[in-house]
Amino acid sequence: MPTLPELLFVTSPDGELVAECELDLPASDHGPPDLAGRDLIAGLVNAATDGGAGLLWVHSDADLTAAGFAGRQGYRRLHTGAVPAGAPLPLLDQATVLSLWPRAFSGQWGHHRFDPAADMIPPGWHFVGLRAGADWAGLCSFDAGMRGIDGPGFLPGAASPDRKRALVLAACAHLGTGPATLQTWGDEAEVYIGLGFAVIEQTQGWELRLPVVG
Repeated sequence: MPTLPELLFVTSPDGELVAECELDLPASDHGPPDLAGRDLIAGLVNAATDGGAGLLWVHSDADLTAAGFAGRQGYRRLHTGAVPAGAPLPLLDQATVLSLWPRAFSGQWGHHRFDPAADMIPPGWHFVGLRAGADWAGLCSFDAGMRGIDGPGFLPGAASPDRKRALVLAACAHLGTGPATLQTWGDEAEVYIGLGFAVIEQTQGWELRLPVVG
């Protein structure tokens, strides 16, 4: 049996235990896995199932359709040499962030559950918020020192291309002129490419529903 990549057991924003890994299969054309690759995937499925996971998330540029996986928007890193002009949105205080963040990425592949009990926002991060009427619809984080932006998250049913653009443009406005990097998980790239970002790194996402044991 080939050596299995390390499985990370995490909880999705919806509360489901997920086994997640990066899988580099020796397929130069990124086609379906060969026999050794299929053995490797079978080992991953067994290890994830034994660990009690309900889903297996794999980051891989190989085509895992034949192994029963469904393709998902994976990880992307995008860059622009000059941030697009945008209107700033309100910066959220810590209490609002801790309230919104656990719900903002529900159902979105590649995101992990944030525990508000940790009562901590990563150092250097700031969040802009977008309202829908009297309520918050979504938020987007940025790090001014690193000139980095994380893709926006929305409360269930609130996401739209226009709202994604508004949040990323607001983060750009707070960063000010200059370059910026945008990272996304489980999100399409077209909205951000339309703002002038270019994809400089990406990995396909794959998802497999695991059998219930017991």
